[in-house]
Amino acid sequence: MKKLAYALALTAVLAPACTDQTADGPDDNLEDTDTKADGSTKPQISDDQLNGQWIEKIDGKAQANDLVIDSWSAIGIRLHLGDKVVQLTRTGDNLAGDGVALTANPHKAGIKDDELAGTIAGQTVSLRRDTEVKDPIVVPFPGTEPYRMWLSDTILPLAQQDRESFKELTSSEMFAFLKSCELYKHGSWMRQYMKGATYSDQYKSFNNIIYAMDGVETTPHAIVGNYKFQSAVKKNLKDQSKIGLALSSFGMYFSTAGGGALRMPIAHDSTAYFITDRPARAELLGLVVMATPIHGPLASTFGRQLLDMGAMPSTDDAAYGTTMMELLTKADNHSAEQLSGTGKSALTDWFAVMTIEDYRGVAFGNPDLGWGYNMTEVQFFGLVTRALARPDQNDSTGKPILGQVIVGNQLKPGDPSYADVLNGGNDMQEYPDMARLKQLATQFLQANHPDLVANVKAAFGNIVPDGELDWRAQSDIFHWVGQQLYDNQGRQAALTGARADRAVAAVTAMLDALRTDSASFEAYILSQGITKANDPAPKSTGF
Repeated sequence: MKKLAYALALTAVLAPACTDQTADGPDDNLEDTDTKADGSTKPQISDDQLNGQWIEKIDGKAQANDLVIDSWSAIGIRLHLGDKVVQLTRTGDNLAGDGVALTANPHKAGIKDDELAGTIAGQTVSLRRDTEVKDPIVVPFPGTEPYRMWLSDTILPLAQQDRESFKELTSSEMFAFLKSCELYKHGSWMRQYMKGATYSDQYKSFNNIIYAMDGVETTPHAIVGNYKFQSAVKKNLKDQSKIGLALSSFGMYFSTAGGGALRMPIAHDSTAYFITDRPARAELLGLVVMATPIHGPLASTFGRQLLDMGAMPSTDDAAYGTTMMELLTKADNHSAEQLSGTGKSALTDWFAVMTIEDYRGVAFGNPDLGWGYNMTEVQFFGLVTRALARPDQNDSTGKPILGQVIVGNQLKPGDPSYADVLNGGNDMQEYPDMARLKQLATQFLQANHPDLVANVKAAFGNIVPDGELDWRAQSDIFHWVGQQLYDNQGRQAALTGARADRAVAAVTAMLDALRTDSASFEAYILSQGITKANDPAPKSTGF
């Protein structure tokens, strides 16, 4: 099996896009027909179809490693040559860059025989698309580098490798994976998409698609344009107006069933499937599907993740905070094994969704998007909420108080999913009720445990100087930590070894103090104009 000659530094990720690039067009029929030039019948390799792994021959001799090309509007066209990234400019079928001159030749219709020929560094080369079937990619957690560095130097290149790798779909593997998915087990796909007067008929329609794809070789990027896939979905779809959505959704699940998606083993019984498909979708690209002790493969919602966080036993609190910080500072997942099944599920869903949300910004030229950062700040909100648990007391409905939240000017029984209620099921923005609870936690720590706050700041050592922090970090220690960890200039690279260990210990000690000194924390909140109430705050529905 070939190895990839692919190195990607953060500076390359943030490189400006080539100004000659046009916007990515639709990639329908991506696999089976090359894009046609305006009004022409001659096949042409589109900018989107330049994406891929390419077998290199130099002076007619095959090389050991594939070359990789990235091509989407946010970054332009980039060729990876070992640890060098060359930006290419396209004029017609010609690609030119520093030491590179190539001409695209699509040959017959279809992407499998595409060729790029010309010279690289003065040598005559031919690049042919690598169509060899590849094994699934299991992503290692190194335990030695900050999450943001791991995202850039491991996840970004591996995601491109995965979505451009050919997979062979077999009915046995497709049935095994798809039947384990919650959307299959509960009939959601069937009710929404499939023909049939009865559930049995709808399941048969879905299964027809599996049988039609048996033996097909395709990529996660190209499957949506595969002729057999398109035909099978159209034939079994009850509402043809949903064809685009069905092809996109099923394409990601079917390609994963065939061995696609990066597999991230958070714990021995918790795996995240990191699925990316078509770069032309930019910030809408892909999804993550998580298999955990309490649910089969599922693209979990924000509300579901926060409900699980609220439902995990109190014995998970310390391990959850520790594991979260170890993942963010060291890309280290080993402490996840200490969590209960519910805790593992909450943690896996957070980390997977956070990572793909963050990836969408970093990979497509918008690292300030902040979607992953927001997900992590909500986890801090959830841990602060749980620090106010009163399990020996009941709320007005007779249920144990497993956490408390601020609702307006009242402190009410509640759980982390109140954040989803405030967001209306949308992406995790920080609403005033959430911000106020975290700010009051910060003020309490500064007044009663100033040494713990000082330890946090000393451990991170102002990776991001105070003068560069936004207003939120001035009054909220959790935003202060987040802005060190999600620095877009890559300065958190210095957070390694003993320094990373100190940062983990310092933040977890601060969270521990909120729990062990919970009564004083609550009293402090009530001294700041907040009144106590016993009717519970609304919870998320999980959808």
